[in-house]
Order: sequence, then structure tokens, then C-alpha cells
Amino acid sequence: MAGPQTPVMQQHAAAKRAYPHAIVFFRMGDFYEMFGEDAVLGAKLLELTLTARNRGKPDEIPMAGVPHHAAHGYISRLLELGQQIAICEQMADPSKIKGIVPREVVRVITPGLVTATDQLAPSTNNYLCAVEVTSGAVGVALYDLSTGELQAGSLPNVARLLGELGRAAPRELLLGAAEDAEEARTSAMRAAQSLPRLAVREDASLGAAEEARALGELPEDESKLPPEVRRAVARALRFAQACLPRGRLPVRRVARFEPSSTLLIERVAQLHLELTESVSGNKQATLLGAIDATCSPAGARLLRRRLLAPLMDVAQIRRRHDQVELFVVHARLRESLRAALADVGDLERLSVRASLGEANPRDLGGLRDGLAAAARSAQVLSDIADPELREVLGLSGETLDTLPELAQELAGALVERPSPLAKQGEIFRPEFDAELRELDGLRISGTERMVALEERLRESTGISTLRIRYTRVFGWYIEVSRGKSGNVPAEFRRKQTVASGERYTLPEVDELADKIAHAEERHRERELALLAELVQRTGSAAARIASLSERLAGWDVAAALADVAHRHDYVRPKVDDSELLSLRDARHPVVERLSARGKFVPNDVELDLSGERLWLVTGPNMAGKSTLLRQVALCTILAQMGSFVPARAARIGVVDRVLSRVGASDNLSAGESTFMVEMRETAEILRTATRRSLVILDEIGRGTSTFDGLSIAWAVAEYLDEVVGCRALFATHYHELTDLAEQSKNIGSYSVSAREQNDDVVFLHRLVRGAANRSYGVAVAKLAGLPEPVLARARGLLAALERKDAALPERRSKVSKAPQLSLFGDRSVESRHQVELIETLRAVDLNRLTGLEALGLLERLKSKL
Repeated sequence: MAGPQTPVMQQHAAAKRAYPHAIVFFRMGDFYEMFGEDAVLGAKLLELTLTARNRGKPDEIPMAGVPHHAAHGYISRLLELGQQIAICEQMADPSKIKGIVPREVVRVITPGLVTATDQLAPSTNNYLCAVEVTSGAVGVALYDLSTGELQAGSLPNVARLLGELGRAAPRELLLGAAEDAEEARTSAMRAAQSLPRLAVREDASLGAAEEARALGELPEDESKLPPEVRRAVARALRFAQACLPRGRLPVRRVARFEPSSTLLIERVAQLHLELTESVSGNKQATLLGAIDATCSPAGARLLRRRLLAPLMDVAQIRRRHDQVELFVVHARLRESLRAALADVGDLERLSVRASLGEANPRDLGGLRDGLAAAARSAQVLSDIADPELREVLGLSGETLDTLPELAQELAGALVERPSPLAKQGEIFRPEFDAELRELDGLRISGTERMVALEERLRESTGISTLRIRYTRVFGWYIEVSRGKSGNVPAEFRRKQTVASGERYTLPEVDELADKIAHAEERHRERELALLAELVQRTGSAAARIASLSERLAGWDVAAALADVAHRHDYVRPKVDDSELLSLRDARHPVVERLSARGKFVPNDVELDLSGERLWLVTGPNMAGKSTLLRQVALCTILAQMGSFVPARAARIGVVDRVLSRVGASDNLSAGESTFMVEMRETAEILRTATRRSLVILDEIGRGTSTFDGLSIAWAVAEYLDEVVGCRALFATHYHELTDLAEQSKNIGSYSVSAREQNDDVVFLHRLVRGAANRSYGVAVAKLAGLPEPVLARARGLLAALERKDAALPERRSKVSKAPQLSLFGDRSVESRHQVELIETLRAVDLNRLTGLEALGLLERLKSKL
């Protein structure tokens, strides 16, 4: 940019220097403008028209803008793309000051630091994650500005970091590392960049003074953290405070999380088991969708956190089961509580908005209604007289603080439905403030006086079409239709000519308009002042509101899980430290919900570390092997998170991690085939599985040649049995693997039953002891709709191969080749082809062939003679 900058552009330059990595939204009147590189980038990302300021002059600069009232939508789009947005506001009313309007950056919005309700998912935390990588450990801090929650912990290595990031699903990550941990830092960066919707940033160096300053407001005992955790927390708080230059961070304490105390579910297992995300994108096809019957956003967030971090402490698990059982048994109590909780809303996030000074009138109305619902919820529980039940719900101590004084103040202050924008007015009840009531009366009487003046002028002039009207641009004016403008008295001063007529004014109109305008202005100023005071008082109670919300969320989760258990016939599992995993008539919680009522076939599973701990499961495709594997893992997760499980009876000896290799996927962007991805995931399972782990493997080795795949699957099964010694389910189409059951007392052979009827397969979905005798692949292919000639040919080849009367057909060539050795015998090539043709003719279903297909089949068979 050539030449000296104007004062306004100097303001913009100062904002950009302070926040060089952010797109600066610079307030100018009713627009947020972007300049320079920000304008070029913003126009591209938001599909805006790129223009220029001072076009054609030496100081020309690119410019693009968005309307102030529509900025939220544009900001949301930029956040989805991982951008940071610095909001530079006008700090005074331009109509009331002389000279340049002062401007300051009041907030930097980043993907991990969002508080606007319309930019947040109600049921999911919005975490900013800070990571400190050292040579010996990885410190992790998770901060949700919208709720004020700050969690921190230490992980042993970068591999565990990926699992933690998959669990927490942060929107933004700050990466820092010690000088001697460059390799680990690179690995952490690569792991973070593999996750979707995560904006990854290299954090600036953190000195000791900055670390101390960032942690300064935390309680002294909670700032005594391991070095790597302390630095991770400092990075998160330093970044968040820099993005809130005019506010104070809503942080009460650092909640420590211990990864060793929770059931570890790696990112791969989360995806395979479809805990929170499904391949189809349908939330109802996930485990979370099946069990989320919570009534409040805070309850939904807590349920998600519990699902992805089940407990390992038996006593804590049983306490959660006790609460669920209480609400299952006392159905009326459950329904009454859920009815009250349905109106609680998101107290947690609304209180944070108030503490940051961002709450609007509608937010305060939500807090008013939420506190009233919280009081009703507390009343429902306070009616419980049984001391044991009160102990289960944690009500044996002090009375629940529902902030009655704040609830009463909000109820007395606000109208029933406050507007979302303060400038729209109509916020407070008339009786709330005497001065506001007086000004409101003046506004109303002033308007009535203007109506009376209109009537008097109409009578005195005899002009029936005379009207006194008001617009924000022209204020009050007299309007007369064009046909009557000749009758206007001389003292009327013309103000404007419009299509419908002429507009005039009079000293009497101007005088009354001035009184009304001043009343309007003073009323608006008083209303805004009262709103600011009320927001401040509400914000000062944010910590108490957060504590209340936390208690309500816990009861909401327990009541929701009880409701699911009651409606879908779940049972309380017995969780202990035994070596047994036993499920009777277990069902898949998602598949049974999506199936026709009563059509899902339950099954029994019993894995015992001292007995049969590895089950080999065979059976045809579509019979339900993968469903069986997944339902065992899901029942285990549900039990340890504190839920009842879909079964007739369940006993779960605590599992330390669930490891899964189910389904087929590739990673083409990294140059990895389906088989390579499968082998990588299997290798990770074998490296990390312990004796207490639950492993589910589905069709290992299918992505390569038969002998290679069989060999790998055999070796993996042996390793799990002989080296790891964990509880495992291994589904396979390699029937040869079932020989392992005869070689080891810890391996059992089971199959999912099916039968063939008129060349069609009927799936029974029942698990029985013993290996399957057939795979029914051709029958399944028929169900999929393969053409009859293809099916006939496949049946013929299958019959020949099963009788060991033929080898795989050889593709004939004009070039003579030496015959290959047969797999099954020494028959001539001619004899083998004759057998294949005979079996193909026997297998063909003439009733399903069209004339054209029959001719085509005969031609192909003839070419093989």
C-alpha cells in the first residue's frame, strides 16, 4: 500500500498486527469489512465479491465485506474451514462523537473458542486442545470455553494421544514440544492431522514467566501438575486469554483425567463399532443415538463423554448402576424428573455467556426458565423420603442450590419472551424499574398525542387523506395524497415528494417529534443499562449455575439410561473383577432397534480367561457374525459406562481396552490398500492388547491370496491365544482355522447357523457350537441379484472343486503353455473341463433364464469344449 494511511486504515493495521493469523472483521457502519490479504482470502472462502478501497489510486487496497446482522453465518463458515476471526468493533456511537470512531478487537473467534449458540452443537463439547510433547510423556489439556470445563492429564506416548483426540474430538489443537522431542512432535503433528475437522496449529514457545502468568488465576494446589501437563494447560489458557482481550476466562479448576482409570477405546474401534459416528452418517445408526434419551444439552454432553470413556473401577460403575436401577424401579419418579428436566435448557453455556458479557435478552430468558425448571427438578427429588434412595442420588448432604434469588430477579425483570437483540427493546416488565416505566409512558403518550394532532389537522384543513407517519430515516412527517396537495395550507413546509404524494412538516409536529425522540432515546439507554447490570449479576453467579447444571446432568443421564432400559428390556449387568465375560440372550442395541420388532435373534456368549477365551466364529455372509462381534463389544462398553445392557443376563469381568478390526477400508491418500490398512490395525492390536483386553477380529487375511490370508489369520489367532491370552472373538471364512479348537483348550469353535432351501439360503442367526460346514457364498450372491448364467457357472465350479474332481479353470491361450500341476489330482485338462461343464448344466435354473441369457450361456460352454 503506497502513501500514508488514513486514520481508519491505521486502526485496521494495528488490529492486523495484533492478530496476524486471524481474518480481521473491521466494523464500519452496518458492515464488517475485510482489507488486503484478508479480503482476498475471505472473498474466496465465502464466495464474496472482491472490490477495492480507493480503486485506481496509489493506495488502492482489496476489500470485501459482509452485513453486520448476517455476520454469524459467515463466521460459522470460516470456522468450519479452520480460520480464526478477529472482531474489531466500533467502541462508540458514531452519531455522538466527533472525529474518528475508536475501534478495538473485542474478541477472536477460533474453531476451539466458540460461545455463540448457533455455532455450537448442543450435545457435543467444543474443545480447544493443547499438547505438550516431551521425550518421556505427552501432556494434554482440553478446554471448552462454552462451558468453562478444563481437563488435563498425562499420556505415556503419542500413540495414546491419537486415541485421546479421537475420544474428545477437539475442534482446534495447539502443539508445543520440548527441544529434545522433535521426532515425537512430528509424530504428534501427523497423528493430529489425520483427524477430521481438527484445525492444527504450531504453538509459539512458552517461557517460564508466560507459563506462570497463564496459570496465575488457578488455585495453587491445582496448578501443581506434572511439568508436561502444567505446560499444556498454560498453552491452552494463554491462547484463550489472548483471544478474549477484554474478558476473563470462565475457569474454575483443572479436572484431572487419568487414562489408566478408563476403558480405552481407540479411534479405530470407535469407528468400527459406530459409537458416535456411522458410515451412513445417520446418528440413529450409532450406539449414542440408540441410548441418548437425555432431556438437557448438558446431560447429552455428559452421556457422550461417559460412552467414550467407560470406567474400570468396579465401585464407581456399581454406583452408576444403582442410580439407573433406582429410576427403572421408580417409574413415576423417573417420568416426573424427566418432565422437569425437559425445560432446563443449557444452563451451563448460558451462564458462561453471561460471565463473558455476551448474553442477550433471550439468553437471560433461557436462564430464567432453566432455573425455574431446575427448582422443579429439585423438588421432585426432595420428595424422596427413603434415606437409602437419597444416598444413591447424592442427596444426603446439603440442599441443592437452585439460585432462588437469581431466579426470582430474572422472573420479575424480564418479559415472557425477550427478543434476541437488545436493540429491538421490549426486554423488561413495566414494573421492574420506575424510571423505565416513566419513559415508557412518555413514549406511549407521545405517540397518542401525535395521533390526536393528526386528527386535529385533518379537521382544520379538510384534507381527509392527511396522515402523520414515521420512518427511521425521515422521522415524523405529514403525508398528503397528490390529488389533495393543492389544499395544503401555506404554513406547511414541503419535506419530500414521493410517488404516492407529498410530505410536509410543521413546527408543532417537529416540537412533538423531538419530545418523543428524546423519550425513545432515553428509554433505549436506560434499557441497555439495566440489561448490562442484569447480565453482570447473572455472570457473577456462573460458578453456582455450573455446579447446579453438573448435578442435573448426572441425574438426567441416569434417568435417560433407565428410560432406555425400561422401554427396550435391558438388564443390569454384574460388573466385577472376575475373568468372565458372560452374556445371555444378548442383542445388538442398534441393529435390534432398526430391525422389525421381535425379529432380532439373541445369542449367548461366554468368554473365560481360565477356559474358552477365544471363540472362532464361522458361518455364511449375512448370517450375523459381524453383528455378534460388535454386540459383545457394545454390551461391554455399556456395562462399564454405567448403563444396563440389552440381554437377559450379563456378567462382565472388567475390560481394560476394546480393540477392533472389523469392516473393510482403505487409505488411498496415504497409498495404503485395504489389506495394508487391515494389517496395520491388526499389528496395533497385537502390540497393545493385554490379558484384560477384549479383541474382536472379523475376517483377517481376506485381502490377499487364500494361502497367505489363511496363514496370517492362523498366526494371529495363535498369538492371541498363546501370547496375549485375552478374551477374543475371531470371525472367519477360513474353515481350516477351526482345527485350532482341537489343539488348544482355550479356543472354542462356533458358527452362525443357516440352511439352504431350493438353492436359497435361510439365515437363522443362531450361534451354535461347531464349525459351519458351508459358506453359502453362491446363495448369498443370488440374493444380491447376480445374473443366472453367472450363478450357474459358479455352482458348477463350486461342485467340481468341492468334489476335488477339478482344478481351477485355466484360461486358454493361442500360445501353447506347459500344463500346471493340479491341486487335487492328475486328471487331464479335457476331463476337468468336462466335469465343470456337466456341473454347470446341472446347476443352471432354466426357469430364471431368459432366451438371450440361455443362448449366451450355451455359447460360452461350447467355447470351453
